[in-house]
Amino acid sequence: MLDSAIKNQLMGLFQSLPHKIDLAIDPSDHDKQSELLEMLEEVASTSEFISVKMSDNKAPTPRFTLLKDGVETGITFQGVPGGHEFTSFIVALLNISGKGKLPDEGIQARIKRLDPKLEIRTYVSLSCENCPDIVQAFNQIVLSHGGGIRHTMIDGGHVPEELQALNIQGVPSVWVGDEMIHSGRGTFAELLSKLESKYVDQNQSAVETNLGHFGVAVLGG
Repeated sequence: MLDSAIKNQLMGLFQSLPHKIDLAIDPSDHDKQSELLEMLEEVASTSEFISVKMSDNKAPTPRFTLLKDGVETGITFQGVPGGHEFTSFIVALLNISGKGKLPDEGIQARIKRLDPKLEIRTYVSLSCENCPDIVQAFNQIVLSHGGGIRHTMIDGGHVPEELQALNIQGVPSVWVGDEMIHSGRGTFAELLSKLESKYVDQNQSAVETNLGHFGVAVLGG
C-alpha cells in the first residue's frame, strides 16, 4: 500500500520518538477493514515506537484511535485515512510524539478553557483538498487541551445514511452533537473562536484572546 519512498520518509520522521504510540483498531466486519489494518501495520513497521493493537470495541466501519504511552489521546479516525487525509494521520502521530507543531502558550491557554466533555466530528471526503486543514486543526486543539476533548475524522463515504440524515451537502462538515458548527474552509483562529463562543468551561478563569502563533506541519508537498 505504501511505496518505498513514503516508507523511507516515515522512517526518518519517526526515528527516536520520545513517546510510544499505539494505533488501537476496532474490530469490524466492513469490507475495508483489511485495507485499514494493512495501512496501519505498514506505518507501524517504520518505527519501533509505533504499534498496532486491537481494541475491544466492535465498530460497523473501520475505525482506530491513537494512544500515547497507553493513554487515549482523544483522536480517532473513522475510515481509512488515505488520499489527502494520510497527511492528517501522519501529522497527528508527530504531534502526539512531541515532534510536530502545536499552538503557542497563549493559544493553548484559550484551548484549555474549552469544555472537557466536548466531542467533535469532522465529516470528510478523501479527495477533499480543504478537509485536512480542518482535521489537523481540531486534532491540535484536542492535544493542546489534554483533558477530555475528543475529535473524530469520519470518511463520509462509509456513512452515506448518516450524511443523508444530517443533510450534509458538502465537506468538510464539523458537528458537535446534532449541531453543525462549521462547513467548508476555515482558519485555526476561526475554528477556535467558534468553539469558544459556545463550549467554554465556566469553571475556568478567563484568559486574554491574543491569537498568538500556531502552525500545521505538512508531510510532502
